[in-house]
Amino acid sequence: MVECQKCLDPTSLGLFLVAVVSLPLAIYMLVGEPSGTYVLDSMPNLFKGLGLMIIMVALLAYRSDSNFGFVVFALVGAAVAMTGFGMGAWENITFAIVFILAIIWSILAKTPKALSLILVTTALIFLFVGLSLLDSLAADYWHWLIGIAALFNFIFNIYLAYALALENKIPIV
Repeated sequence: MVECQKCLDPTSLGLFLVAVVSLPLAIYMLVGEPSGTYVLDSMPNLFKGLGLMIIMVALLAYRSDSNFGFVVFALVGAAVAMTGFGMGAWENITFAIVFILAIIWSILAKTPKALSLILVTTALIFLFVGLSLLDSLAADYWHWLIGIAALFNFIFNIYLAYALALENKIPIV
């Protein structure tokens, strides 16, 4: 077995996995034909599997002594996995509120602004999904709001994942 002098930070992997969740959601909401307001009827296995993988990244972050990474990836992994299992409106809204609280922590901890933006778009996705499930009229605009938030989530996740993975070749903002 080879000993490593430096622990590999699992953050890039976690960000790439979140991006892999966000892009199909964005495409489905912006280009596809969403049937009703429950947006994930066609992708539950993707969300279940990637949610569990993101939880594994949280455990790796814990082993790397990254408290913020551990908590945020555990929350994101749980939210994504529960989405695949079909959580309801109030659970989505609860996750949105918790992500808003994580934004406050992110700002107080002076993490990169891109990470705070990722948390903003993540909170918006869960808020919009939750509100769409409560909308008895099933208004047509929810899929646009969810899709735009998911697209920005993908962009911010990919940017920060590359910035971290390439170690100072792309500025971390």
